[in-house]
Amino acid sequence: MLSIEHLFVNYGQTKVLEDFSLRICEGEIYSLIGPSGCGKSTLLKVLCGIQKEYKGNIFYKGSTINHKLLYIGYVPQQYGLLDWIKVRDNIFLSSKLDKSKGINENEAKDIIQSLEIEDLLNRYPRQLSGGQKQRVALARAFVARPQLLLMDEPFSSLDTFTSKASQKLFLRLWKKYKVTTLFITHNIHEAVSIGKHIILMSKTPGQIIEQIENPLFEIENETEDHLRFVADIVQKAGY
Repeated sequence: MLSIEHLFVNYGQTKVLEDFSLRICEGEIYSLIGPSGCGKSTLLKVLCGIQKEYKGNIFYKGSTINHKLLYIGYVPQQYGLLDWIKVRDNIFLSSKLDKSKGINENEAKDIIQSLEIEDLLNRYPRQLSGGQKQRVALARAFVARPQLLLMDEPFSSLDTFTSKASQKLFLRLWKKYKVTTLFITHNIHEAVSIGKHIILMSKTPGQIIEQIENPLFEIENETEDHLRFVADIVQKAGY
């Protein structure tokens, strides 16, 4: 579906991504894990069309990526909600900005209920907790029905309990709608909980160390197998 081939990104004289290649299959979820500064967020900026200076090729369904034709959902670390409009308007923002993006009302209602935020619709973001803001941001992304969903460490600012609860709600929704997702994190436990495919990145300049298929993807409760799997990834990653 999405093919990134030999991607190079520099900031001045600093190499950020060097010969980075990755194939992302439709309807799958990938966890991209690496230390701070390894190029994870830069990769998302390239895919979003924010970072335009790069070398290499990015193809979507066999053609060079066209951001005017491809709708990409983005969930940033700090939620990206507009404080001056209510939760309901934040969720349906994409349809307000682009009238051509129709909203499936039944689907939207299901997403809002699945994320347990139906009682928050008339509040403003400043009236919400971090976990509630995160769920609103997820609802906005799913309601817009993106072809590709990019998530930039979306649970990192939450406490452990809230983060795990939000992850479970996200996965429940993802398994229902199967949006092609690239999820980046520096937390190995989180990568194992979220990703069906786990991509290990090196320290700078960002390159892939290894791609690992997650045998525990469908298992919600952590077991000793999870701990052993995480320990194995830690050893392979070297950080």
